[in-house]
Amino acid sequence: METKTITLPKTVSQVFEYSLIASSFLIPFLISGPQLLTGTIVNSLFYLFVLQSVSKKILPIVLLPSIGALLNGIIFGKFTVFLLYFLPMIWISNYLLIHSFKFFLKKKSPVLISMGISALLKTLLLFSIAYLFTTIKIVPQIFLQLMGLFQLYTALLGGVIALGIHFLISKKNG
Repeated sequence: METKTITLPKTVSQVFEYSLIASSFLIPFLISGPQLLTGTIVNSLFYLFVLQSVSKKILPIVLLPSIGALLNGIIFGKFTVFLLYFLPMIWISNYLLIHSFKFFLKKKSPVLISMGISALLKTLLLFSIAYLFTTIKIVPQIFLQLMGLFQLYTALLGGVIALGIHFLISKKNG
């Protein structure tokens, strides 16, 4: 399955891009749901950013979701304080997901393969750090699950949702 880039008028494209960035920060505040739901939506925004945006400014969308989660404290509940230890790695993993997805698409890799590899890279990084942190007893064991399979599930589910939205936008724009 190959994706095509849709060229929206510059102002429409910018509004969409800024909406994605703002949404990435607001999702933790608007959805007081489980990490699976929140993470899936945020990851879908990452993929949509790549599929729909022409911007090279990815720093806001990389940083804002975890800052929003930290400020609101809803995703990890009583474990929110431990999120502080993970922030730099979450930012790097978000960047890795976005950048690797963009990289594989530019190399003409199939979109589902690109998405799968990107999700796996993000998960491997976060799980490795969680494993290190639990081994040296910085964070509780629950983070192995939260930074492992949960990350993979949310990245893959987010990708599927993003592809669906991208398809609908592509279909509507011809």
